[in-house]
Amino acid sequence: MERKKLLADAWWRLLVARVLLRLLPFRKLMKFLITPSSRLLQTHSDRRQVCRNVSWAVNLAAKCLPGETVCFPRALAAQIMCRKRGVNAILYYGAAVSPSEGLAAHVWVLDGEEGIVGHQIAYKYLELAHFPV
Repeated sequence: MERKKLLADAWWRLLVARVLLRLLPFRKLMKFLITPSSRLLQTHSDRRQVCRNVSWAVNLAAKCLPGETVCFPRALAAQIMCRKRGVNAILYYGAAVSPSEGLAAHVWVLDGEEGIVGHQIAYKYLELAHFPV
């Protein structure tokens, strides 16, 4: 039952993130990116489990939504879900230039060294900013 609730939360937050990214300028989105969790998990194993659960839920929910859910809404949803569960995950924004694709941007979320979403290809991008700063 807990996994169903987590998946429903991810689905809802992905939908909201997709709408916010279409409607709001980036500076308005900043308030969602800089709000820390009011309660923090203390043990490494608890934090790690939350990160794994959120990663699972966001990635599965993204596959179930109509249309494409790219890295930015996934990252927003994951960061908000982590903070709700006591993990102050950091959202990173990066860019890369390649001769074939030109300028490309990517967003990923980490809790320390623990990857949550988008981290698998983050090494290809130069970090431009992270939130919270």
